[in-house]
Amino acid sequence: MANTADQSTVLILQGGGALGAYQAGVYEQLHAKDIAVDWVIGTSIGAINAALIAGNPPETRGAQLKAFWDSLAPWAPNATGWWNAFTPLSNLTHSMTTLGTLVNGVDGFFKPRAGASPDINTVVPLNEMGFYDTSPLKATLQKYVDFDYLNSGKMRISVCAVDIDTGQSVVFDSKNGKILPEHIMASGALPPGFPPIEIEGKAYWDGGIYSNSPLTVFLSDGIDKDALCFMIDLWDPSETRPKSIAEALARYKSIQYASRSQEQLEIYQVIRDLQKAIRILSEKIPAAERKKKEVQALVKLGTDHTVNVVNLIMKATPQDQYFKDIDFSAETIQLRWQAGVHDCQRALRHKAWLQPLPPHAGLIIHELPQD
Repeated sequence: MANTADQSTVLILQGGGALGAYQAGVYEQLHAKDIAVDWVIGTSIGAINAALIAGNPPETRGAQLKAFWDSLAPWAPNATGWWNAFTPLSNLTHSMTTLGTLVNGVDGFFKPRAGASPDINTVVPLNEMGFYDTSPLKATLQKYVDFDYLNSGKMRISVCAVDIDTGQSVVFDSKNGKILPEHIMASGALPPGFPPIEIEGKAYWDGGIYSNSPLTVFLSDGIDKDALCFMIDLWDPSETRPKSIAEALARYKSIQYASRSQEQLEIYQVIRDLQKAIRILSEKIPAAERKKKEVQALVKLGTDHTVNVVNLIMKATPQDQYFKDIDFSAETIQLRWQAGVHDCQRALRHKAWLQPLPPHAGLIIHELPQD
């Protein structure tokens, strides 16, 4: 299902740590169906997945994506530990694995900072301004991402960060400059766990601080052709009401990082529909009037193009906890990966974006019906 010359395919990847395995599963299925991506946009773990996708040729892309996720090995308790003998404590091993990640980090990603002062008021260098050391991630990115290929222009990649000094969102875009491992790391430098990343004298934090869903990067770019956009969100904004403080904390985190994706989509839908209406109405203006400069300026505000947004959201489960985004256990990663495969398969079977559209439709939102 290769792209046509008059339509581009865009992949938008939200931030969410270990939850990003869901995005990898979605992309695995897109790749299996020969859906070529022209532009991938990511924040935080979405930026890492974006680099893995854009930074490998099609024939090795899937294998490198899988190898990266398989390489993230958190500490785990012994499978024969006494806690596994008690059914009521069946979640304890899972909780201990998460605790192990907090204490020991994740191989190839981040590790506790050696010799760090327990006093958070201690003045430290910029690259030590976090509880963990993320230097292992650079070597991991260089192992699984071919940055020469990534910067060759075969696929556009954009990753989002925040300039610490200005507090403004910054987009590193291969269309405008070279993307290095540091740009990907900057997009995922979430404080206070991870330190800022300094690039050419400027310091950056995780793009999710400003907006965890990089949708606006795509919709504000000036779309000059029809587009099919797969927006892969990792935080479910419509979970059930919490019944405990622990569930309330998890729910709070989901709302925080969902980043108003639905609200942004609805605003841009109104804008794009109005632009399409302007173009339709402009065709009814007499030819003599259309030649006037002031009328031509108004006509240019219109568009002939339609954007289809397929919004896939990883649904929350009753087992999700506050630290679900640092649960890198092999079992959980596999479950999330398969959920991404499953949801993408359903979306591709549905193919709602191929249905006839109203003439004024500038942006159509396709949400996946629940099983």
